[in-house]
Formats: sequence, C-alpha cells, structure tokens
Amino acid sequence: MRTLALSNDVVVAARTHLNILDEHIAVVQKKLEETVNPFARDSLKDLLGNLADQRDSYVAVTELAAIAA
Repeated sequence: MRTLALSNDVVVAARTHLNILDEHIAVVQKKLEETVNPFARDSLKDLLGNLADQRDSYVAVTELAAIAA
C-alpha cells in the first residue's frame, strides 16, 4: 500500500487557508443574512458555494495528513 507523504509546510498552509476560509465564510453568511436584494443574495450564495468547494479541498489535504501520520 502506498501512502502519501505531505510536508509539514503543506499541512500548516492548508490549515491556515482553512482558518481564513472559515472567517471569510462567516463574513459572507452574515452579509447574506443582512441582504434583502435578491440579486445580491444570489451572488452571495454563489460565493458561499465557491468558498465551500475551496474549503473541502483544504479539508481533504488535512485529512490525508492525519491518515498518513
């Protein structure tokens, strides 16, 4: 069985990106709750979807690192 070796720098960077994405997601969600304009709400929902996709990628990296450890 082959294992994926991830450098500590990659894992630290992934965790940092996750923290930033979580903060950004929280800001966008707050703005979404405050916004009544339908077009702006749709735009914010799209942004949240994109941020969630990016977050999933970084979560995958950190999970791989945890498995490999």
